Order: sequence, then C-alpha cells, then structure tokens
Amino acid sequence: MVRVKQRYLLFTILYPSGPQSANSTTSKPTQSMTFHSPSPSSLTRTSLASIIRSSISSNFGDWGIGQCGGFAVKYFSPATSTGILRITRDNYRILWAALTYTRELCGQPAVIKVVRVSGTIRKAELEAVKLAEEAIRRVKREAKGAKNGGGGNGDKKVVAGVFAGGNSAQAATAINDDQDDEMLVDIVDSENDDDK
Repeated sequence: MVRVKQRYLLFTILYPSGPQSANSTTSKPTQSMTFHSPSPSSLTRTSLASIIRSSISSNFGDWGIGQCGGFAVKYFSPATSTGILRITRDNYRILWAALTYTRELCGQPAVIKVVRVSGTIRKAELEAVKLAEEAIRRVKREAKGAKNGGGGNGDKKVVAGVFAGGNSAQAATAINDDQDDEMLVDIVDSENDDDK
C-alpha cells in the first residue's frame, strides 16, 4: 500500500489598509504593524476553511472542489495572522492559487501570501516561528527609528557595510553611539544562518 504524501502550506495574511478598528487616541503604529496587523476575531479555522473552499469553487469550479476537497486548516493564529494548511502533494498548487485569488476576509481587504511549502508540518512550524521573530525585530527597528527622529541612517550604513563585502568589524564602526549593538548581533546572526 502506498502512503498518501502531503504538503503543508505556511501562509500569512496581510492587511494593506490596516485594522479598521484602530483608535486615533492610541500611538501611531509602525508600517510593519499596520501591514502585519492581527486578524479579526471572527476569523477562525472553520470560517477560514469555508472562505478558502468558496475561493476554490469560484475559481476552479466542481473540479477544483473535487481535487482540493480534502484540505485541512491545521493551525491558524489570529494574533499573528499565520496558518498552516494540509493538502495532498498532487493538488497543493490549486490550493495555493485559491489562496492567492482571495482578496477579502471578513469584509476587510486582505492578501494571503504563501510563505513556505513543506513536506512535514515540523518544518512549516519552524518557519512560522522564524517569521514571528523577524517581525518582532522589524517592528523594534522601526519603532527605534521613529523614536530617534525617523532618520534610520545608522541602519542604512550597517546594511551598506555588510552588503559591500565588509565584515562585522566594518559594520560595527558604522553604528552610531546612540544605537544598541542588538542590530549588529541580528545582522551577524543572519549572516551565519545563511552559511548553514
């Protein structure tokens, strides 16, 4: 007997217009916080599955539903707007296309971006954790840049030094005194991750 091979699609939901219930009394969110805002509380695993099924039906008809009818939403987090879908290996491209064609979730404009396709759920989960860590770093950098006057010239110098073939010592001289070494550590760590 042949084992049914599965694919796991890690996706993230982006909201180009930002959250609709934002108060004007709260502090202004950074660009990343606006674009990567949490999903509405009405969006659950069940409602997301029905929205995806309706997208498959409208774009691929009965044939698409027959091919992708067995997909499952294995994980969905409204706080981070990320999720994992499981589907058979032969039909994951149809599901991916249906996600791409979805333009609205719970009455709000949205874009569903497939981040990774994996053969195991473990690899998809590891990638989801990595994305969340990167998002936190990005928001911290943007908030720090806004706090320092929005210039962000130190960040540009560090990135220019790294991409110009410089080593971490050259990048360290480009950092202003008022900035933490956290940015440098993040860049050096990401360079070492690429070597693996």
